[in-house]
Amino acid sequence: MYLLDLQGVSKIYGSVKALYGIDLTVEKGEWLAIMGPSGSGKTTMMNIIGCMDKPSEGKVLLGGVDISAESARSLTAVRREKIGLIFQQFHLINYLTALENVMVAQYYHSMPDEKEALQALDRVGLSDRAKHLPAQLSGGEQQRVCIARALINYPMLVLADEPTGNLDEANEGIVIDIFRKLHDEGITIIVVTHDPEVAEEAQRTVILEHGRIARIVENRK
Repeated sequence: MYLLDLQGVSKIYGSVKALYGIDLTVEKGEWLAIMGPSGSGKTTMMNIIGCMDKPSEGKVLLGGVDISAESARSLTAVRREKIGLIFQQFHLINYLTALENVMVAQYYHSMPDEKEALQALDRVGLSDRAKHLPAQLSGGEQQRVCIARALINYPMLVLADEPTGNLDEANEGIVIDIFRKLHDEGITIIVVTHDPEVAEEAQRTVILEHGRIARIVENRK
């Protein structure tokens, strides 16, 4: 059984068809990259996989469960329980410390646990910055807080949207190295990116064009 299975997924906005009959499977523990030019459907596909939107046609199975017909409220629960989201823009709460930003994700999932949150920050090398506000952290450090936040509830899937898009080369390398370690631990990762070097780190790269899968590239993994 695949962890993620998209079957004939299409998305229509009024008269615009953003995705056309997408068929895609992702195995547990796989690292997948999604690439494509602006308007190719990357964001739409990410939103559907991340339970932030529903397909107009087709099915989405996550862990063998069809989530494509779920209500918006149910999708919120699925996203909270099963998916760790990492964004290009970080979306940290500016008046909370790094530790508190991680604990917020716990609050919406179950109960905040400071010890667990510190352990999550330690996984990304930031335990010594736990009490710092976002404004006191570099862009790379803020992104690592986002990764810790995404991991805190032990998701079955980590979904990252341009996770290195706002980072310099040094910090990009640090974030990619964290993803390598997560992959080695067996965590399933999907990265939406415009950077070929980032995509090449994945096992496969899905190339989208005009809402369709143009090709799937097997990488070095």
